[in-house]
Amino acid sequence: MSDLARRRFLGGVLGAAAAAPLLGIEEAWAGAPTAGHLDDVEHVVILMQENRSFDHYFGTMAGVRGFGDRAALRGVFQQVDPARGHLLPFHVDTTKVDGQDLSDLPHDWDTTHLAINGGRNDRWVAAKSEATMGYFTASDIPFQRALASAFTICDHYFCSIQGATTPNRLFHWTGTIDPDGRAGGPATDNPVDYVPVFTWTTYPERLEKAGVRWQVYADDEVGDDGAHGYVGDYGDNPLWLFQAYHDALASTDPKVRRLADRASLRTAWKPDSGQGRNIDHVLAQFLGDCATGSLPTVSWVVAPYLYSEHPAGRPVDGAAYVQAVLNGIWGNQELRDSTVVFLNYDENDGFYDHVPPPVPPPGTPQEYLPAVQPAFRGLPPASGPLVPVGLGPRVPMTVVSPWSRGGFVNSQVADHTSVLRFLETWTGIRETNISAWRRALCGDLTSCFDFSHRVTSVPVLPDTAALRAEADRTQKTLPASTPPATQVAPVQDPGTAPARPLPYQPEANLTVGAQVTVAAANHGSAALQLAVYPGTGAPQHVDVAPGGTTTATVPLVPGAYDVTVHGPNGFLRTAAGDASGAGVEVAVTVTGPRSRPVLRLSATNTGTASATLTLTGGTLTVPAGATRTHTYQPFDHDHGWYDITATRAGHPSWVRRFAGHLENGLPSVTG
Repeated sequence: MSDLARRRFLGGVLGAAAAAPLLGIEEAWAGAPTAGHLDDVEHVVILMQENRSFDHYFGTMAGVRGFGDRAALRGVFQQVDPARGHLLPFHVDTTKVDGQDLSDLPHDWDTTHLAINGGRNDRWVAAKSEATMGYFTASDIPFQRALASAFTICDHYFCSIQGATTPNRLFHWTGTIDPDGRAGGPATDNPVDYVPVFTWTTYPERLEKAGVRWQVYADDEVGDDGAHGYVGDYGDNPLWLFQAYHDALASTDPKVRRLADRASLRTAWKPDSGQGRNIDHVLAQFLGDCATGSLPTVSWVVAPYLYSEHPAGRPVDGAAYVQAVLNGIWGNQELRDSTVVFLNYDENDGFYDHVPPPVPPPGTPQEYLPAVQPAFRGLPPASGPLVPVGLGPRVPMTVVSPWSRGGFVNSQVADHTSVLRFLETWTGIRETNISAWRRALCGDLTSCFDFSHRVTSVPVLPDTAALRAEADRTQKTLPASTPPATQVAPVQDPGTAPARPLPYQPEANLTVGAQVTVAAANHGSAALQLAVYPGTGAPQHVDVAPGGTTTATVPLVPGAYDVTVHGPNGFLRTAAGDASGAGVEVAVTVTGPRSRPVLRLSATNTGTASATLTLTGGTLTVPAGATRTHTYQPFDHDHGWYDITATRAGHPSWVRRFAGHLENGLPSVTG
């Protein structure tokens, strides 16, 4: 399958980051593409960093669903700001401000639900402060951008819960927060570090039972102590919170004790050696296992606070830590040829992201809790109205492997449980804690890979040692970051990037009668969610199974209607107008072979006078009582991307819009 450039529809480049100085590991071991299969993966390394949103890190990167998103919610980039009226995203320019040392923002259950606001996604400043709108460009985080441009970045990867670090890490390691409260949950906040409070089964325990080797790699000095930020594990290893691991730690039986050893639990912390800024020292166990060929089948790597990128942990220090992990793998040819690395972020801190997350329909089992949650004390949740647990805001995910090279963008919906789903698919060991809704809606990340095409070269990446030295020299002498006095809309980098094929083929058409009816269909192979927005109100979230159909209705507001339907990967439908335009409807359906689908537009006029429609690509006259059709072939000119608007002569408020992407099972184009 040939690589194609990614689309103009959602904005974009392959590579402002690629223009950064490439001073790191040398390009080496370049080999011809080699046919392979999922079974060729021998090791998976999972490195979860901290507290950055997708737009905050990658909103200006070409080809992703970023600040150039033409399918964005109306007004979502202009967040309500009591002090200014509205606030646009603003550049945290690390040549002018101390952007490496940003303070953290509120990132708890209450404020994240407030920011997302039932899917309106319009209360970020009120919930998180003006600092929420700050973002970086490639010049500020050159390593993170270059890495994504070399491998595959996911732009529809969401954190698992609208809340803080520990609950998201619990989803990542165990698939749940125990919403029914049967084993110490529901966990919606951060409990005290290192104290056992949970008793449900974790995925590492399932690996242990099945005889699959695994290890959590974490530094053994001091622990969670902010005064020693370059060592310890920052309390980010959630296995400390489970009674089974403490029981294993107390056992004198080596076979039982092994569970705690592999989980990186210990009876005492070593003192700070003073060598924390030496990353090879901090990662000594991991690097040693890489060098000796002892890396287990599944590894989780947990960074100390100041390497985790959690504000005020510097992105440049996180980049150096990530580069050291990758260099350890790439320095061993067997590991380099057979290892998958998932680099993700547990939650968004308080940083803004413009894409509202999928939300479970009301009543979905295991996915709703009372809105008011107590601070974590192992208590049952408070009573009151129910709100969704997740999904939470988008966070970065970069997939590094020989089968994900090429600067691809993957736009399948995923969350932290998707990493467990990949492990399931690969090992055959199922995680039963994952809810049926997440299992249906979130992918297993296999769409990030082309296992028939292995590229065994190591990309040249920016030298993070030099970047750290520059940050040490400059950042503390610069002023703090604040919103600019004159606001300027962010601009996404121009250009293209290749896109992975997706299992989606949604369809939705709106008709207006006594109410607005949305008729939806899913011609793809994976479940998807459509969010139906009735003007400015809260959306309805409608899930559509593969091969399924469903309908949603929106009451008519006297005098006018303005309904929008949003779906994955830029899918968009809009119907606006008033009573004077009744009688003319337009529908777009997917037809043709799977290898080359087309769109058929049908305009039907049930009125008594002829109607003239102006369409993208021409005009269409529809006599009274007649239907006229027009066929669009998006693969002829834009790699399957389409954006069709219809307006009606004599009715200025009447608009229909159809936008999205047709899938043909091959790599596509974005940008």
